[in-house]
Amino acid sequence: MSPVARRQQLNHSTSRTLAALLGSMPVALLIGIALGSALPLRTEARYLIGSYAVVPLWVGLACSVFLAASARRAWAALALVSGAAALLAFLALRLR
Repeated sequence: MSPVARRQQLNHSTSRTLAALLGSMPVALLIGIALGSALPLRTEARYLIGSYAVVPLWVGLACSVFLAASARRAWAALALVSGAAALLAFLALRLR
C-alpha cells in the first residue's frame, strides 16, 4: 500500500471515529428533544421518554456511524438525521 493511500485510509478512519464519538451525542440529544416534544402524552411522560431514549440512541447512532462506507457518508447521515429531528421538534412545538 502506498503512503498516500494509507494516509487517506487513516484520515477516513479518524473522521468516522470522530463522527461516532463527537457527532452522535448531539444528534441523540436532538432526537430526544424531538421525541419529548412530538409525543402525544402528558408532559411528564414525554420528558421521561425523551430523556431516557438519549443513551440508547447515542449508542445506536455511534454503532451505525462506524458502519458507514466513508467519513463523508457518516457525517452526511448524522446531518440528515439531525435535520429531520430538528424539523420534527420545530413542527411539534409550533403546532401545540
